[in-house]
Amino acid sequence: MFIFLDNEASSLSAGSYPIEIAWVWETGRSESFLIRPEPDWTDWSEEAEALHGLSRDALMQEGSAAATVAQRFLTATEGCRIVTDAPAFDRGWLKTLCGVLGKAEPAVHPVLEAWVEALRSAHREMSAAEDATLLAQVRALEERRTSRRHRALPDALELWRVWKDLRDGVS
Repeated sequence: MFIFLDNEASSLSAGSYPIEIAWVWETGRSESFLIRPEPDWTDWSEEAEALHGLSRDALMQEGSAAATVAQRFLTATEGCRIVTDAPAFDRGWLKTLCGVLGKAEPAVHPVLEAWVEALRSAHREMSAAEDATLLAQVRALEERRTSRRHRALPDALELWRVWKDLRDGVS
């Protein structure tokens, strides 16, 4: 089963950390958490705050403890294939989050893998040329997906909706 993941972070720098995480199962069920920064998580970007609209003060007041969020994430996603549109960034943020528990982050894969698999299941037998055409269609869908809201749940839901539409044969 795929899990569609998105994170928002304190910045895009090497010292950044996750401040919001959301995931969506294939069924469309979802979970989302604001994450209260750990005491040694000090990196902060005003530009990132302007994009996602989450202040450090709001996270300190409304966020859940990082350890609580990490445990819920690891439990909820166990045995699932986690996909995202930014694997390199999300891998790093999951490493930071799961590191609070002293645990390794799970593997993260490009969402294109889920989208291609959805297309293949909708079109059972394909030639190599048809496969290449479908992959080009998936890439075109990704390029058109410009409605990023820079909040974790709407962004994770958008990844899932594209997958669902491809699986259901909606173009």
